[in-house]
Amino acid sequence: MFQFTTMGATPKHIVSSGIAKLDVLTGEDVLSLMQKEEFQLAWEALHDACPWGTAFQSYTYVATWYHVYRNVYQPILIRCTLAGKLIGLLALAQESNRLIVGAGGEQAEYQVWIARPEDEEEFVSAAFQEVVKQFPGTAIRLKYVPGGVSMSWATKSSFWRRHCLVRTVNQPLMVINADNLNDELRKKNRREKINRLKRLGRLNFERVDNAKRFNEVIDELTIQSDFRKGAMFNRTLFQEDPRRRQFLTLLFERGLLHTTLLTVDEKIIASNAGVTGKGWLHLQGLNTHCPTFAKYSPGILHFLFLGKQLAEEGITVFDLTPGTDPYKSILATEYGVAYQLDIVGGYSKFIRGFTMHMKRRVKSGAMAVGIRQETLRMLQKKVKQLQIRAGSGILFMFPDKVSRVHTVLVSDINFRNITAAVSLQYCSLKELMNYVPSKSGPTRWEFLEVAMRRLETGERCYTWSENSVLLGCAWVGVPAPALSEVHTEGGVIIELSYCHTSARVKLPMFLRAVAAQVQHEKPGPVYALVSTKDFPACSA
Repeated sequence: MFQFTTMGATPKHIVSSGIAKLDVLTGEDVLSLMQKEEFQLAWEALHDACPWGTAFQSYTYVATWYHVYRNVYQPILIRCTLAGKLIGLLALAQESNRLIVGAGGEQAEYQVWIARPEDEEEFVSAAFQEVVKQFPGTAIRLKYVPGGVSMSWATKSSFWRRHCLVRTVNQPLMVINADNLNDELRKKNRREKINRLKRLGRLNFERVDNAKRFNEVIDELTIQSDFRKGAMFNRTLFQEDPRRRQFLTLLFERGLLHTTLLTVDEKIIASNAGVTGKGWLHLQGLNTHCPTFAKYSPGILHFLFLGKQLAEEGITVFDLTPGTDPYKSILATEYGVAYQLDIVGGYSKFIRGFTMHMKRRVKSGAMAVGIRQETLRMLQKKVKQLQIRAGSGILFMFPDKVSRVHTVLVSDINFRNITAAVSLQYCSLKELMNYVPSKSGPTRWEFLEVAMRRLETGERCYTWSENSVLLGCAWVGVPAPALSEVHTEGGVIIELSYCHTSARVKLPMFLRAVAAQVQHEKPGPVYALVSTKDFPACSA
């Protein structure tokens, strides 16, 4: 036990085991301290000795993030020393909206203090008290606090009971066992998908172990990640935050980012780049799969191959991180516990706690009457899409496919010797993300969601962009039920799903260019399905 003295103040009591000094540093003072080698070594020694500290609390991770995001977040560091020895650290940062978060922001899956176990409760309580005192009226949020810490301090005093909101969440884990992973890969459905991929080309699992190779693939990985998250959650993280790519690159160079790929003939069909440390690999970082290979379940196969790789490297746990994604329940062998921690004003705690309680009641009530969790998730997504559409002044729904179509015979001549008048890309995720919403079209979220679903079900698209703006998109392989009312005399059907207003004059050239590509595989007449809106531009 010890008595704290904060910011150099004279302590009221001195106990036999000594005085612990608590310092709160901000901004440049934090960055300057972290340049000192003696402090770096003390941080890493404390981190190594802290049972619950994760890779996200290592000196290298925090220092890298503070450096990359120094113009976005204000660093806040609470340091505790006893007789000159570092015994506690809490690394935080303040956003522009004044919210205080754990160092690493949303990119640090786990945010927690590090300390000697015997000092933990006193340190964390005193540290947060000082933050509350120096940043009055500011909320503090730690994304996930890992299991193994003591959270009893949050209920021991009336002050913390009024201000702390703690929620327990499941932490799915894949404990690495090579025999179990081999058994999974030998299952009939897994073998069939692996064999089908091998028939497409050379299937290869690759551990990226040098910066040159990482720099060769990082752009493709960020595009695959942004496309999927844009379609599912309306978040294109790497487009919105260019620093994110720089941060991951630095983590890789500094040995904290474990990166693997699954490829078919050099085409990346799945990947994972996760933060690693203390014998664990954390899913946080980025993981991707190519939607055109979705029917082969490349993501699950990649994770199983990755598990075998981790066994060879002596990594004992693949942390799938908190969340209810269906694939996590497939891969998890056991579950740990983590916590979400909010420190807020008493009234804010009541409102937030009540909101969380009502959400849980609605969810449990829906499941009790047979509504699946996935259905609830889809309903929540549709509500959010309606809110975005209303905010953009777009108040009507858009179908997945072209409605009220006209059929246009593009040409029945052989196009193979004709040079395209526009530059086409085939199944380019990057170009699909160039879509710019208008008042008369779907939102970007809706557009990407439909595009991802069509790619996953086997349709293929040709796109045309200029100056990073999508001008045209046409699909091939439209399912037969969607064509039941379309009357053609044989041949191939392409569907024009999008044409930018500024590109209408070139629409016939775009359709002819697509037809030329289609005829390379199947000579004969090519028909285009176009909407009523686009029909006048291409009817000739």
